[in-house]
Amino acid sequence: MKTEDIKLFHQIVDSGSLNRTSEIFSLPKSNISRRIKGLEEELNILLFHRQNRAMQLTDAGVKFYDKTKTILQELEVGLQEISAPSYEVSGHLRIQLLPLPMLLDIGRMIFRFMDIYPKISIEIFNSSEDKNLLDNHIDVALRVGEKLQDSSLVARSFGETSFGFYCTQQYIKEHGLPLTAEDLKKLNVIRYRFPNGQIYSQLPFGKELSIEVSGNLIMNSVPLMLEACLQNRGIIFIPEQAADFYLEKGMLVRLFSDIEPSIHYGWLVYPYRKHLSLAARTFIDYILSEVENSALLTCGSNDLRDTII
Repeated sequence: MKTEDIKLFHQIVDSGSLNRTSEIFSLPKSNISRRIKGLEEELNILLFHRQNRAMQLTDAGVKFYDKTKTILQELEVGLQEISAPSYEVSGHLRIQLLPLPMLLDIGRMIFRFMDIYPKISIEIFNSSEDKNLLDNHIDVALRVGEKLQDSSLVARSFGETSFGFYCTQQYIKEHGLPLTAEDLKKLNVIRYRFPNGQIYSQLPFGKELSIEVSGNLIMNSVPLMLEACLQNRGIIFIPEQAADFYLEKGMLVRLFSDIEPSIHYGWLVYPYRKHLSLAARTFIDYILSEVENSALLTCGSNDLRDTII
């Protein structure tokens, strides 16, 4: 029984498609089908139900996947320990990135990672939806917040970013300059809707106070919030990094500069280590090292220990 055939089986399950597996491994579908059929004959079990071209796991296939996933990961780690540095890490990673201002910087890090590890293929999707990593076969996700609630995952903190209130000079001319929290409550605030459906209406105002704001426009896109703000439609509460360009050009005004900015944290999120492939572990270590040595986020701590969330 060849480990490469078992890897093909895992990839079909992880990607949910024979076509995507064919693209990832650059192999004809007929070749993959033949090898999976041979694996089934060796095991004397059916791994997939084959109906209407769909590849649905049988009960035996589910058990085989669960049993062999950890075994192959341990084999990869063992081979690397024995043959390093000549061992080349390989595999396929699915990475979820949030639509944030630092998206391009993280993308460039991923591209450099691919140059270092050419046998790793990567699928990136840009989504603000808080997807279940295991159910959606996501290896690593980028998330932002004060803390994360999902206790089934591990999070690695890689820094922090400050948020602030912004609007245009024209909006101030039309509606007045807000100086207090009470002033802000009376104005139109463009609010953000989280992937879980919650509307971000309770905003931090300095370190000790939070206020309930309202407005006639709700979005789940920071770039669209910026555009609406630039059209004088209201006040926004966004990362400083997203607003800096427009601030320097005089297109936006920073409000409440006398209060301390709100801090949100960046996290790399992934399942428990027993579910991690060697490719995922290598990627996580690489990204954390790159971020620590860059100005991607303003790091408030060098503590990059694992955190169960």
